[in-house]
Amino acid sequence: MESQSSVFIRHYDKQSLKVVDVISGISPNAMRRVFGGWIFFAAVVGVIVSVAPDLSVQFIGLTLFVLVAFTLVMFGQSRITEGWPAIICDNNYIGVVRDPVKREYICVNSALVKEANPTLIKPNKKAVEIVLDSEQLSAEDQEVLNQAVWPRDNKLIGLAHFKKREEACDSLMWCVKHRSSH
Repeated sequence: MESQSSVFIRHYDKQSLKVVDVISGISPNAMRRVFGGWIFFAAVVGVIVSVAPDLSVQFIGLTLFVLVAFTLVMFGQSRITEGWPAIICDNNYIGVVRDPVKREYICVNSALVKEANPTLIKPNKKAVEIVLDSEQLSAEDQEVLNQAVWPRDNKLIGLAHFKKREEACDSLMWCVKHRSSH
């Protein structure tokens, strides 16, 4: 639900996530590689169990059933076509995931972004700290920011998956400079 506020929570659908720029997150290509690796692993285990001597038919059947069931569950949750974006650039807004399953992002107008810094979230998760201009934030904006996964005053924190934090910061600031409506 968008408003006139500079900070708001937005729900994306599959199609709209395909057209945003992903600054950080798990890409669809990485998802395909992981899923392909799982399929290969499950097939190898299935063949080994099937041809192993002295195993009961019940054990073989149960093992194959568990592998197939887990594969189906994994496929259902994998979002292979869209990945799991953590930080996105949507025209002149920067979004940080709030609820990845619901595709819910806390979005801020890029005009509010002062800088992006590499950081760590304890114990050792690599992240990007997006520093916002506190003078332009209203009390309502801060309330929305407090709904983030890692709430901070005048900041948004997003994970840097499979990408160097410094590169994610550079990508974010490039997006701010080239897409903002200053």
